[in-house]
Amino acid sequence: MGKRVSPAVIGAFVIASFAILVVALIVVGSGKMFRRPVRFVCMFQGNLNGLKVGAPVKVRGVQIGEVSAIELRLLPSQGKLRPGIQGLRLPVFIDVDRAQLLSKGGTGEALEEGRFDELIQMGMRAQLDTESLLTGLLYIDLDLHPKTPAKYVLEPGGPYREIPTVPTDLQQLQERLTHTLDKFDKIDFQALVVSITDAANSIKNLAGSPELKATLESLKGTVTNLNQALASARTLLNNANAQVGPLVADLRESSDEANKTMVETRAALVNLQQTLDPESPLAVRLNRTLDSLDETSRSIGDFVDYLQRNPGALVRGRYVPDKER
Repeated sequence: MGKRVSPAVIGAFVIASFAILVVALIVVGSGKMFRRPVRFVCMFQGNLNGLKVGAPVKVRGVQIGEVSAIELRLLPSQGKLRPGIQGLRLPVFIDVDRAQLLSKGGTGEALEEGRFDELIQMGMRAQLDTESLLTGLLYIDLDLHPKTPAKYVLEPGGPYREIPTVPTDLQQLQERLTHTLDKFDKIDFQALVVSITDAANSIKNLAGSPELKATLESLKGTVTNLNQALASARTLLNNANAQVGPLVADLRESSDEANKTMVETRAALVNLQQTLDPESPLAVRLNRTLDSLDETSRSIGDFVDYLQRNPGALVRGRYVPDKER
């Protein structure tokens, strides 16, 4: 008859085996079998080199989950793309650990569907970021980007809630540089240089034109005569109280002399205008000067005519009705 095995030995063996099994499950699964994470999907456009399964999912540097799967395409049971989506989008599944979120001071409300939609409207986006420059490993950063639109890739109603993504800072810089270079490509630099060169040559030729020099010399004498005529008219006005009668006649003579001088000035300017390009800046200024001379001539004529009709206005001033004062 064989030796009877002690029940205590059998019980100890069973307990030890069960403890070893529990430890193995904890070590192999890192405790994952006891966790109930909330799974989301992010559709990234671009190269995912450096992003690994198990990579951290962080909120401004605080880890709240990890990457659970990286796929090339979605299975029909995982969701459907919206119509019109262009380019290759790689699905990345992330698990957010509620217990880990609560242990870091979170409330867990962001995992609820209503609060989650509010955060998306506020600008919560998923973005790839570099965890280590030496290794090139990437992680997923969840943060608010309020100025970026929520570009959904999947149709609503799928098994996983989608977190819209935004390009990395480097990708955004590349897009801005590409956009800027496209604008430069549309500029015809050769035509611009030719236009500037032609304008410079036109100014150079105009400055060296004998006709322009002769016209400017004649304008010096004309301007001197005009100044003398205006000075004479000013002197006559200063003596108006003593010589109202003769002053009107002298003022008429001075007005005629001033008009004659302005006619000579206008003729010289017209002569200069004919030598210039009608679209050139100097021609535009000459046209304005001619208009000013015409207006000045009319004003002097109207003033003298008014004095002839009202010679006493030099003493008592122009009559203004009470209702207009």
